[in-house]
Amino acid sequence: MKIVLFNPAPRSGWQVQRRIELPLGLLTIATPLDRAGWKVRIVEEYGNRRWRQELIEALKEDVVCFGVTSMTGPQILHAIQACKVVREERPDLPIIWGGIHSSLLPEQVLQSGLSDVVVIGEGEETFSQLVKVLTAKGSLAEVAGIAYLDNGKFRATAPRPFVDLDKQPPLSYHLINMDHYRRKLFGADYVSLNTSRGCTFRCSFCWDPVFHGRKWRAMQPGTVMEQIKRVVRDYDIRGFLFTDDNFFIDLNRARSILEAVVNSNLGISIGKLQIRANTICRMDKEFLELLVRANVKRITVGVESGSQQMLDEIHKDVTIEQVIEANQKLTPYPIVPIFLFMMGLPGETPRQFAESIALASRLIENNPHASTGFSNYTPYPGTKLYETVVRDGLQPPQQLDGWARFNWRNIPRHAPWVNPTTRRLAEGLDLPLMFLGKRRFVTPYKKTNLLAVGLSRLYYPLAQYRVKHLDVRFPVETKLIKALGLFGRQD
Repeated sequence: MKIVLFNPAPRSGWQVQRRIELPLGLLTIATPLDRAGWKVRIVEEYGNRRWRQELIEALKEDVVCFGVTSMTGPQILHAIQACKVVREERPDLPIIWGGIHSSLLPEQVLQSGLSDVVVIGEGEETFSQLVKVLTAKGSLAEVAGIAYLDNGKFRATAPRPFVDLDKQPPLSYHLINMDHYRRKLFGADYVSLNTSRGCTFRCSFCWDPVFHGRKWRAMQPGTVMEQIKRVVRDYDIRGFLFTDDNFFIDLNRARSILEAVVNSNLGISIGKLQIRANTICRMDKEFLELLVRANVKRITVGVESGSQQMLDEIHKDVTIEQVIEANQKLTPYPIVPIFLFMMGLPGETPRQFAESIALASRLIENNPHASTGFSNYTPYPGTKLYETVVRDGLQPPQQLDGWARFNWRNIPRHAPWVNPTTRRLAEGLDLPLMFLGKRRFVTPYKKTNLLAVGLSRLYYPLAQYRVKHLDVRFPVETKLIKALGLFGRQD
């Protein structure tokens, strides 16, 4: 018998930079079943024009259930589309939703009529048990960590404890075409890798404390190296993009992994690690030099705002001085730090937004390797900041598809938490801010379409003028780019 899993596209439209990530979430729940002898089929939508035909073909066999995952945002629409195909082809087939959004709002997902069961939280053990119960036509009440409707009434079983990452079997990469997920960066092929889950910090805008309860769990360094060596051996891929929410929670563990990478002599390259600015401040020269020896090419640092008042209000627990210090410490090293900012935070004034732009500009000026990125604040259900925006007048979507516009590229139409002038600035500068600094749009860590490169060079002077003067009059180019989906449409 077969289980069919679907990875919906996270966005629509033409991509200026190709970004197709390994479906790690689906692989983690597929692997135990695959090792137990089940036939698992993963259908990928992103970059796959035949996904519908492949899905229909997969449903023709003896299938136990259909599983789909989704983040809050446009991925929901693609997940809904796939579920409608399943309902048309196999109306009797149980549809299982998992992932972050369903775990945050399981009841609404179930009420959509396109889900029979929601897996809440981590799915490795939950989904395996659920498949066995469905096969045996047993009671859903036996399965911990799920929600379902019982005669129209919402039922949620007891939460399931977190899994032990060191005891999880090696991922069944053979279930997918690894070549589809190779990303050419820094002259090498890269794929995603996850070695830890959760984060201990309390940022009020982040879904992570809700999903993981501020608990951080990690593989031991030996387990991490086993995973890396396996990918190198089986697929000759030596570049890794770590998706850990915060790789450096335990600096001793991080040091051990980086030293093991160096000592392996496998020519491994690390294309991304996520870190906090105040953690960089704790690193000595020896640690920073270890990053270079381990061939770390890029790190991402969540700054969020150039206003200390805003940082305090969102419980970031970082100071502007620490951000500046972190950037200065990285300046002598050939590592690309990407400093990430948010626009349209609750209560953010135009002056505070301007402070973010000023800080971003300063970081780029002080470090020739530095880059920045701006995105719109997204209110994730269950977070502390979400409670604030609801009090400020947010009317949460009453149906599942209404959450599709809640994403980092768009400010929802009804967003009472955003100052009207700040909103106008954020929407008008969304595109120009991608060009902050000296021709930062084309970088070593992005394989950019050649047509986009040419157009970017023509647009660069206008983008610089708009950012410098906060001039968002007649933002024709931004509206056109979004309408055409040239940067990956988000709605």
